[in-house]
Amino acid sequence: MPMYPSQQWFDRSIRIPYELMEFVKRDTYSLLIKGSAGTGKTTLSLTILRALNITDNFFYICTRVSPKQLFLYYPWIAKFEQSQKELATEASSSEPYYPSSFEDARLDEPESLFERITNELMDVKAPLIVIDSWDAVASFMDREARLNNERVLQTWRERAGAKLIFINEDSTDTSLDFVVDGTVRLKQRLYENIRIREILLLKLRGVKINKPSYVFTLDKGVFQSCETYNSADFVNESNSTIPYITRIQKKKKKKILSPISGRGRFKTGYRELDVNLGGGFPKKGIVVLELDQNINVAVIMAFLSKIILNFITTDNRIFFYPVEGIDAISAISHLKSYLSINPESRTPKIFWLGNEATGLPDFMVSCYNNKDSKKKLELFHNSVVKERQKAPNRLFLSIMITDELHKIDSEAKMKLFQFIRKNIDLSIFVVRDYKQTHLAPARCDAYLRFMIINGSLFLESINPLSFLLAVVPNKSKVCPGIDLISMV
Repeated sequence: MPMYPSQQWFDRSIRIPYELMEFVKRDTYSLLIKGSAGTGKTTLSLTILRALNITDNFFYICTRVSPKQLFLYYPWIAKFEQSQKELATEASSSEPYYPSSFEDARLDEPESLFERITNELMDVKAPLIVIDSWDAVASFMDREARLNNERVLQTWRERAGAKLIFINEDSTDTSLDFVVDGTVRLKQRLYENIRIREILLLKLRGVKINKPSYVFTLDKGVFQSCETYNSADFVNESNSTIPYITRIQKKKKKKILSPISGRGRFKTGYRELDVNLGGGFPKKGIVVLELDQNINVAVIMAFLSKIILNFITTDNRIFFYPVEGIDAISAISHLKSYLSINPESRTPKIFWLGNEATGLPDFMVSCYNNKDSKKKLELFHNSVVKERQKAPNRLFLSIMITDELHKIDSEAKMKLFQFIRKNIDLSIFVVRDYKQTHLAPARCDAYLRFMIINGSLFLESINPLSFLLAVVPNKSKVCPGIDLISMV
C-alpha cells in the first residue's frame, strides 16, 4: 500500500485504504462513516486527520463523548497537539497558528449546534468539520427538517470549499448516503471463530474502487487497514553478493542480543508474538509454521530472519534442512541484511543439509546427500551429534520442511522427534499439510498458521490460542522483513 505525504513519527501507523486516502486528499468533499457501536468510526475519523496532517482549521464536534475522554482514549492526539504547539511557537508572526478545536456538544440543542456548524463554514476558509455523531443530532429533528438541514450543509460545504465528515451509528439508515460524496461502512464479523474488523468502501465519488473491502485493526488507538498480499513484497530483490555483507558489518556493528529471554524462552524478534506466546518459543520445543497453499515460502524466510539473526550473532548453531523452493544461496539472500558475522571468523554457524550448494560463505557448511529420505535424515542426525561434541555449550536451532517426513514410516518419524527433543534446543518445521506429518497442533509446543483473509496475509496462533496478527512487509532498504500488528 502506498505511503502518503507528511511522513513523520506517526506515519508507520497510518495505513488507510488507498482508495479512501485518494478521496480524502481532495480539496472538498462530504464523507459518511457509518457502523454499529464499537466498530472504530471515531478512530477512523481521527486517523484521517493525522493522515492529512491537519493540525489547525478543523472543527471536531463531540456529541457522544467529551474531548477530555477522546484525549484519554487516544493519547497520540495529545502528543501530536503538543508538537504542533511547539512548532507554532517557533513560527513567525506572519504564519499564525490556529489551535485545533474539539467541541463538547453533548448538551447543545440541535438548532444551536446546526447554527455553529454553518457559521464555521461561512467564517473559516476551507475547514474540515467532523460531526461525531450526526444521528445524535438528527434524532431531535423530524424527517423533513433533517433532510433539509443535510441539504443546507452540503450547499454551504461546497461554497466554502470545505470537507465534511459525518459519523452515523445507524448503519441501516441510507438517507444520507444519497447526499454525501462518499460512504464507508465499518463492521465486525467472524472468520473461523476469529473476530475481524472490515471496512466496506460503498461509494467514493470520482475514485475507482479496485478493492471494495479491507480488514483493519484498531491497535494502539489507530485505524490501520491491512495491505493486499503480494508475494513479491517478501522477496529480497537485492543483487549484492555475499562478500558485500561482511563489508557492511565492518562499517557498522549491530547490537547483539541473546536469543533467550529472561523467562527461558527463545525470543521470536516480534514483541506482539512474544507476548502472545508467553515470552517466545519454549526451549526444547517443537514449533510448526503452517503455510497455506497460495502463500509463497519466501514469507517464512522473511519471518524467520530475526530469530536466525540472534542465533548466528551469539555463535550458536543452525541446521537448515531444505525449505521448499529455497536453495542455499537464496536463503542467504533473504538473510544477508540481518547477518552480523565477523568476517575473520571461520567458525561455521549454519549447516546446510540437503540439495547441493556451491559458493557458500565461510560461515555456512554444506552437508549434501542426494540419497533417499532415510539417508538424508541420518545425515541430519549425524551432523547434530558431531557438532554437539564440538560445541556442547552452544544452542542448536533446526529448520526443516516436512516433505521428507511424508516419505518415512511412523516409527521413523517418532524416533526423529525423540532425537530432536533431546538434542535440539529449538526445532521449527514448515508444513503445508500437517495431517501427513504427525505434527498436529496438540502435539506441538507452538503452532502458527500463515493464512489469507480477504486478500491480506495474517498469522494465527493455534497453539497457544491467541489474537490474530497481520503480516505486513517491512520494505526497509537496510533490513527488509516483516512487521506483525495485533488485530484488535
